[in-house]
Amino acid sequence: MKQKKKNTKVVQSGTFIEPVWKLWRLSPVMLVIAFVPLISSAKTYDAGMSKFPWFSSNDQWVDIFLYWKGQMLILLALIMVAMLTISVIDAAWYPVWKRIKTPEMLWIFLYLLLATGSAVFSEYRSFALLGSYEQWEGLNVILAYVTVFFYVCLVVDSDRQIRYLCYAVIIGSFIMGLIGTFQYLGMDLFRSDLGQAIMNLMSSRKMKFSFNFSEGWVYATLYNPNYVGSYAALVLPVLLAVALIEWKKIPIFWTILSIAGTCLMTVTLIGSQSLTGCIGVIASLIFVAVIRFPNLLEAWGIKKILLGAAGVGVLITVMCFMFPEQIQFGVNKLIRPTKDYHMIKKMESTSKGLAVTTVDGDTIYVQVTGEISAPVTARDEQQTELELIKDSEKNYYTPDDQRFSMIRFSPKTISVGEEADTYEAVEVSNPEINKAWTIAKVDDTYMVYNALGKLDDLREIPSFGFEKNQHFGDKRGYIWSRTIPLFKRYLFLGSGPNTFTEVFPNDDYVGKTNMNYDGVPVTKPHNMYFQTWVQTGMLSLVAYLFLMGWYWIKSLLLYWKRPLRTFTEKVGFAIYISVTGYLITGIANDSTVTVAPVFWSLLALGIVINLRIKYQEKTAEKNS
Repeated sequence: MKQKKKNTKVVQSGTFIEPVWKLWRLSPVMLVIAFVPLISSAKTYDAGMSKFPWFSSNDQWVDIFLYWKGQMLILLALIMVAMLTISVIDAAWYPVWKRIKTPEMLWIFLYLLLATGSAVFSEYRSFALLGSYEQWEGLNVILAYVTVFFYVCLVVDSDRQIRYLCYAVIIGSFIMGLIGTFQYLGMDLFRSDLGQAIMNLMSSRKMKFSFNFSEGWVYATLYNPNYVGSYAALVLPVLLAVALIEWKKIPIFWTILSIAGTCLMTVTLIGSQSLTGCIGVIASLIFVAVIRFPNLLEAWGIKKILLGAAGVGVLITVMCFMFPEQIQFGVNKLIRPTKDYHMIKKMESTSKGLAVTTVDGDTIYVQVTGEISAPVTARDEQQTELELIKDSEKNYYTPDDQRFSMIRFSPKTISVGEEADTYEAVEVSNPEINKAWTIAKVDDTYMVYNALGKLDDLREIPSFGFEKNQHFGDKRGYIWSRTIPLFKRYLFLGSGPNTFTEVFPNDDYVGKTNMNYDGVPVTKPHNMYFQTWVQTGMLSLVAYLFLMGWYWIKSLLLYWKRPLRTFTEKVGFAIYISVTGYLITGIANDSTVTVAPVFWSLLALGIVINLRIKYQEKTAEKNS
């Protein structure tokens, strides 16, 4: 009996033969790249953090841009695991399993092992394992990142598959750019009825949402304008690469869409006012110019290069004139940050009384007596009693000492808790900059009565660096100065994924009030590398940096002076630039579930392309 011939279309791609039906394996990765960053729906949850004195007594919170992104990513990662399990029996897959033996796999395995250990042994294990407030990047999400990474490394095996993943980048970034551009033009999707309906899609009860961002300030679907910068630095090189590839290799529809996406994402980046994102993109362009200079010199000549540089200069000048406010805002954060006008540096409870130390290093010791004639007394470091001048009209006292003349002490009585316990207290204020702290005397100890209506201890808060420049980088100077002292605690294992909020000194009431963070917990270090060190440990950061460094150096050696004639080479180089831009933005931005899934997908794709190019070179050498 004659067998019926199987109707399977075969595509020749380099040295690999790919049945069309195998493209279905890419669907979960394409959804990770194009769809996950766009998810925006409300989730009501119990933060479980009201036990902390520096956190609100209300544990019911609503998340719109983080939780469901993470859950969808985890679901897609599970689908990938199932697909990998089913596909193990495919004999044609055998060669790609050799990719697991590459050094990159060793470093990512070590990173994952240390992240897992940090979560399992974390003091805040539930947060570390499942994620929580303002991050939702627990071990479950990190496992999903690594799953996506391995999956791309094992599945992608042809030019056609690479092209389809580029299409996913184009679709996702085009929609993201469209949403961001409309936000910049004052037509925010999420302030409309349609946007409100989308955000209520996964909610059990209908809610009305409002946003702190002013109209025209772009955040897209990425929760924070800073993350728009990271996303733009990641996708723009790929968009430009596809836009410049010949139409014979990329259909004209995708070329046009990538050009439109490039324009939309550029407007979105400017509208986000993310200086970090702009630096990442510009640094990437400069890097391209440096690494490709020998090739450009050979292909174009010095005159065309100078004309191109002049064109870029004109474009930057035009952008400065078109978007002066956004550019000025971004530049000021770095070059001309707000000055540190605060006078009070720290307060502690001591046996001598409440110790108030100024930024000049002078300390005044205050006692709350509760007496009518002298409710507050003060002494200096030598225990010399200081005269307090009373303002009868406003009932505050000012030390008759030039060192402390800008500090006022106002006696008061406070009630705390459901039983309304009453305590004598003093309000310490620096009126010139409108900063004040209420300090209660509890037995013989002085405790801060914070903005959340809770009593908490006053303690020495370690800090390092940025002593007189805490507003640097939009207050990153302050956050970094309090984060660096945490490093020595987390050399081997970190505090656990998603636990930065819990271990950061959020009880730094003096420092936070000086920075206008009074009553607001600091949830991120605004530095991906600091975040990794604190949450999963220094060793995990070393593994992460080795993974990135190994890929970066190998790519540099591969693409340096390479003509980039093939489609694969051009996309591989574009991804190399994307990864470089993202790593640069990581200096001032965090890892987040809004952007990181795209990064891990592209990083894995970049590694696959590099291996593919090397494989094709070796094959060509053998056949020649």
